[in-house]
Amino acid sequence: MIIKQIKLRNFRNFENCNVYFNENLNILTGLNGQGKTNLLESIVFLSTTHSHRLNEEIKLIMHNKELSNIECIYKDNIEYNIGAIIHQKGKTLLKNKQIVSKSSDFIGLLNVILFSPSDINIFDDSPKERRKLINLEITKVNKKYLYSLNKYQKLLKERNILLKSNKIDEIYLETINEQLIENQIVILEERYKFVEIINEYISIYFKKLVDDDINLKLEYIGCVKNDDNIKENLNKMYKLSYEKDRITQNTNYGIHRDDIIFKMNDENVNDIASQGQRRLVVMALKLSLIDYIKFKINKIPVLLLDDVLSELDINKQQNLLKCINDNIQTIITTSVIHESLKKLNRNLNIQNINSGKIITKEDK
Repeated sequence: MIIKQIKLRNFRNFENCNVYFNENLNILTGLNGQGKTNLLESIVFLSTTHSHRLNEEIKLIMHNKELSNIECIYKDNIEYNIGAIIHQKGKTLLKNKQIVSKSSDFIGLLNVILFSPSDINIFDDSPKERRKLINLEITKVNKKYLYSLNKYQKLLKERNILLKSNKIDEIYLETINEQLIENQIVILEERYKFVEIINEYISIYFKKLVDDDINLKLEYIGCVKNDDNIKENLNKMYKLSYEKDRITQNTNYGIHRDDIIFKMNDENVNDIASQGQRRLVVMALKLSLIDYIKFKINKIPVLLLDDVLSELDINKQQNLLKCINDNIQTIITTSVIHESLKKLNRNLNIQNINSGKIITKEDK
């Protein structure tokens, strides 16, 4: 996938802005607070239909404006035009100027991988945030997973409401359990497959980034194992947890409680890794996601790196840039042009952002 152009109208601090990108490496420079991250946020919004920075979409609209418009022209064998209008009542999604009624039909049309400085919080965040990461990446490439996840969340609410009632309809509870199991099988199988594919690549990237022979892997901590008895094991899970669920009036086990942990040489990253190592662990994960998406849908996503170079020394910067193939369109934000970028033997599309306005200069 190649983003050719982004048009922003009343988005954050961009009142009226057109940004053009080349197929390889694009550098967005500018002082802090000028709009570099805002521009990446608009691209992420078109990929996932959500901001990665806030929950209230109305705050994306420029102050004193009624609505905001994001439009993207990108190439994926052929050229597409997708967009989003953010207004007081929500958002309207568009593909080739036609309204897309369901978000599930829009998510992943433009596939991007973002590294943001806040991503390092994943190690200290709750399991819910780590599940969000998995869900986000899988839903971009698997509509069945998205359907099962949405269905599961609705059924889970119904089950918890039922558990709070004075007299439980056991037949209705069993029906909900059966439907929960059906959707959990889809979710579990895909989550375990996600971890399996990521683990084929993440250690390779990490070793290249750190210049050291350190093994890195993900481990999925699931409510049940992914084996031939998965349905039977889920049934047992609900039977064994029934009394506890009744007492707590809540569903205590299931895929909504699962977690992932990162391990370096078989030790939990949380226990042994420095801040610098944690940052490179996340970077190795993001690079692995490119291979995951390619494996699942045979497409190469766009890579967005938000202020990643400033936190790395010159050697780590060079290691990172060596890991990014020329066939991956990459957009990097930075306050200064680092030495590692100047040493690259590639055409750079350098654009300066100043108060929501773009100044382009070519460095060839």
